[in-house]
Amino acid sequence: MASIFSTPHPEKCPQCGSGVVHLEWRERVNTQEIHDLWRCFSCKSEFVTAATPDEREPSVVEITKPFFTSLIV
Repeated sequence: MASIFSTPHPEKCPQCGSGVVHLEWRERVNTQEIHDLWRCFSCKSEFVTAATPDEREPSVVEITKPFFTSLIV
């Protein structure tokens, strides 16, 4: 199942150099590394980039607290 992300990116195709690439898939390999699969619209090649998240993931408590604190009376 492919997912579509429409975020600005600095990636260019290593095959043809085109900047018209599309983020096809994002996969978290482990807590420190994310792999992105890119597809070039010009030459139809695919390539993978690896990235390290800049910020830590929010905890479950940090995510749910704003929603559930207003329910407590």
